[in-house]
Amino acid sequence: MTAALAGGALLLGAPRTAEAKRARVSKQQLSDAGIDDPRARELPTRHRLRLVLHADYTRLSKACDGNAMCTRFQYAPLMLDFGYQLQFLKYLMFRPSIAAGANVANSRNAMPAVIKPALKAGFQHKLFGIAFGYSYSWPVPARVDATGKAVQIGQPVLWNQHAFDTELSFTSRLDRTAITFAVTLSAVNANLLHFDLDKTRWFFRLGLTGGVFFDVGKNRKKKKSKRRR
Repeated sequence: MTAALAGGALLLGAPRTAEAKRARVSKQQLSDAGIDDPRARELPTRHRLRLVLHADYTRLSKACDGNAMCTRFQYAPLMLDFGYQLQFLKYLMFRPSIAAGANVANSRNAMPAVIKPALKAGFQHKLFGIAFGYSYSWPVPARVDATGKAVQIGQPVLWNQHAFDTELSFTSRLDRTAITFAVTLSAVNANLLHFDLDKTRWFFRLGLTGGVFFDVGKNRKKKKSKRRR
């Protein structure tokens, strides 16, 4: 009885299996038809645009008022970062970018805004990437010892900021959109100006990034494949 049931199940399953194999479409056929599986993890396309929100944090000097009330100053610009990323030799990447934004920490009266160009190169796989690069942060305008209503002690300026960056990134796909997150660790050589302090030294900087990638030229490839068919 058991053998008969097993044999019947095999007979019923055989046509379905054969039908499923015939209906199975290869990944190349889907790509040629202009259809992408949003769940599939693929290597990045050759040309991509990157639009992210980036935040930096640097710990600065401390100052005290006449009542011995001391304030530790921080530098935390929140920026919109736009870049172009080139993928080459399968796993390597190169990305120039430029960011601009406002300082949201307690040194914002001395350094209210910032412009930050950068260059990075490294390894980029389907999910994870690591990149090394250089960036320069330019606070505009820079007003040494400026004060504000919230912080009435003179605030420092971090001038001529040359940074050597290490970026660790994670990129995934939500439907048809590539979502990216990154942590950047930087060694910053800069000139700290604060009251009688005028010193060039190294600072540690932490950066957090979140945003999206946009493929460039993907529609053109689909049109070419349609013309071939």
